Amino acid sequence: MAMANFTEDEIKVLIPIITFILGFIVSRFTMSKKERKDYESSLFATSIKLLEEQDKAFNEFSESLFSYANKKEAPNLNDFFSIATKGQLYFSKLSMSCDAIISGKLDKDSVKNTFTPKVKECVERSLPDFYDTLKRISIANKLEYNGELRKENYESLYVVYEKYCIQE
Repeated sequence: MAMANFTEDEIKVLIPIITFILGFIVSRFTMSKKERKDYESSLFATSIKLLEEQDKAFNEFSESLFSYANKKEAPNLNDFFSIATKGQLYFSKLSMSCDAIISGKLDKDSVKNTFTPKVKECVERSLPDFYDTLKRISIANKLEYNGELRKENYESLYVVYEKYCIQE
């Protein structure tokens, strides 16, 4: 196998070029301590933002359910639409959080300690109760309602649930 013979001038040109290319490549695969801290801070900030949005939607959904549960008279269409829209908003916010979990955009401790317990509660209890409540209200108001809980409508919730919440 023949080795390339470079002249001294060619070597003087090639060394800076190769050094630049290697430096560029290595810097893309490593982070300084400050860059790592900044990245971790951005993950935590994203976690906080999503959690605030999720909590706001949950509070509105809970208020709607509380109002329905404490009604003296029979449930009506307003109850149905309030629960349906606020419930879907909450589940949508939780799904967005799950999308961020799946893509690795959230702080690992927040995922473990804050988000996954909410996902577990949602999948095991909130979603089934949501559809049961809407069905009861629709029956009481003689509405045709064919809504049913379908896993494919909440795919990211179930992906996170199966990955982080189910104990084997």
